[in-house]
This record gives sequence, C-alpha cells and structure tokens, in this order.
Amino acid sequence: METLSFVLGIAFVVVIGISVVATYAFFKVINVQKSIDEIDRRFADVYQIIGDENRQINTRVDNLEREVFSQLDSRLDKLENKLTTKK
Repeated sequence: METLSFVLGIAFVVVIGISVVATYAFFKVINVQKSIDEIDRRFADVYQIIGDENRQINTRVDNLEREVFSQLDSRLDKLENKLTTKK
C-alpha cells in the first residue's frame, strides 16, 4: 500500500509539473503569435507606405516628363519658325 501511495504521489506531482509547463508554454506561444501578428501588420503598413510613395514618385516623374517634352516641343517650334522665316 505504501508503494502504491508513493507511485500515485509521484504521478500526481509529475502531472502537476507537466500541466504547469504546458500552461507556461501555451501562454508563451500566444505571446509569440501576437508578436508575429504585430510584425506582419507593421510589414503590411510599410509595404502600403512604400507603394504610396512609389505612386507619388511615378506621378511626379510623369508630370515632369510631360513638362519637359512640352517645353522642348515649344522651343523646337520656335526654332523651326525662325529657320523657316529666314529662308
């Protein structure tokens, strides 16, 4: 009977120890998952900001390109008019 009580006592202590470790691990996993979700959200925000900046830069470059070609076209027209009037 003493052996049975001893074995049951040890088994009870082992079960309590395993449940404490499992609970600790469970909360650690939840914290790590929250951290991963936060990092994913931040990456999504960064990608959104980069995309917005990229669209703004492309718009500015397109506008500058149109302005340069417009001015170049105007100057070339003036030059062409000067050359044709001098003939």
